[in-house]
Amino acid sequence: MKKIVLILFALLLFTTSHTFAVEESNTSYQIKTFMNKALEEYNIPGATLAVVHNGNTIFQDSWGIMSDGSPVSEETSFLIGSVSKPLTSLGIMVLVEEGKIKLDEPIDTYIPWFTYQTDSKKSITVRHLLEQTSGISAYEGLKATDQQDRDKENGITQAVKELSGVKLSHDPEEIYEYNSANYLLLGAIIEEVSNQTFSSFMDNRIFSPLAMKNTTADYESAIEKGFVPGYHSWFGKPVKGDGWYDHSGAPYGYMTSTSSDLIKFIEFMLYGGELINEQSLKQLRMPPESDQRYGLGWHFSKNDNRYPYHTGATSEYRSEIFFMPEEDLGAVLLTNKYHELEAVAYLSMMEGIRSIIKGEKPELIPLNVSTQWIALSVILLLSIIFSISLICLKRKKNINKIVWVPIGVLHVLIAVGFIPLFTFSMGISWKTLGLFSPDLAFLIQCLIVVLAVYGLLIFLIIAIKQKVVEKIVN
Repeated sequence: MKKIVLILFALLLFTTSHTFAVEESNTSYQIKTFMNKALEEYNIPGATLAVVHNGNTIFQDSWGIMSDGSPVSEETSFLIGSVSKPLTSLGIMVLVEEGKIKLDEPIDTYIPWFTYQTDSKKSITVRHLLEQTSGISAYEGLKATDQQDRDKENGITQAVKELSGVKLSHDPEEIYEYNSANYLLLGAIIEEVSNQTFSSFMDNRIFSPLAMKNTTADYESAIEKGFVPGYHSWFGKPVKGDGWYDHSGAPYGYMTSTSSDLIKFIEFMLYGGELINEQSLKQLRMPPESDQRYGLGWHFSKNDNRYPYHTGATSEYRSEIFFMPEEDLGAVLLTNKYHELEAVAYLSMMEGIRSIIKGEKPELIPLNVSTQWIALSVILLLSIIFSISLICLKRKKNINKIVWVPIGVLHVLIAVGFIPLFTFSMGISWKTLGLFSPDLAFLIQCLIVVLAVYGLLIFLIIAIKQKVVEKIVN
């Protein structure tokens, strides 16, 4: 009887483990199929994905190549964009535990050389920077971020000094406005408080303790770890970039990492460790109050289970990371192509992964490049119309200057003022548009050239006609 019970128990264990293995295998197959479809549809040259569930890495795979022709693996370096922000917030929390930083202390305490203009009696605190409620507008922040000409050693300080004197658009704590300049300031605070460069601090206090051996926060280290240019997107097609890098940008968007390293970060956020205590970790995981969607370095989803996540993008790379403490689940996805107008479509990749794990059918949002094609069509149509107009104008014996001079002036003025009006209305800088939507920026430049040339040729034709008339009269 005892033997029968043991046999039945062993059979039960085998059946259960076999069932789990089949389910895991089926999940892996679905994820691979889905990712292959997504990468083909979105024309992404290379990607790497890792998923952790119930304490185990249930999926880890890579696809395609990098711009130097090397195959992508879980150890391949990607720029991780704003996924850098949660790592910076973890660095701040380490210093909070040591008593070197207080979250509700005004930032003047740590970087008194940074000033800002405000009519409010409230001061910007460290917490405001973490929660993106400092009152510094995203438009003003863009003037100080994503710059390539910064000093490699003192880039963060240089950028913060350029931002110094900024006028707040809102009172601190009043309004959430996502702005990388907030994390630039946090990087400066870390440097001041730790008396180290931001890169050294992150290496010594965050990356090494978490065994993130291929994660970096400076350009030289990134190159050593294999960082290569990624890809821009022109009309949805990948075009090799030049490896654009902001030497002041590590705190908010220019760290490099791998899927293997970021899984370790996710595991720390799920299960904790010796780096910070449970109370500090709980603060990082805690959703913001009311209807806010940004906590201490993390976005939080809209649904009932408000889990932390973050996306990140540079001009040539994209990343996404999330973890769900209640479901013991987390994942990271890194890709080497980006375009701002494709961002919504890219979100459907990670959403599809979550759907597969839940046993639901994944769906991909189609890649939409209609904006670029419409812009190109408009430019070509205007070029044809303007050409016909100029031919007709040239054939005229008598030109009505009262009509045509204002037309020429108007087109030249539109050409001169188009970029300032466009960027102001969109709330972005021209530099940012060129970085994250290069094809659209190029098309706008083409449109400006067409408008300016049309206006100037009108003046030229009028001037030539005028000389001809004067010769006839004389």
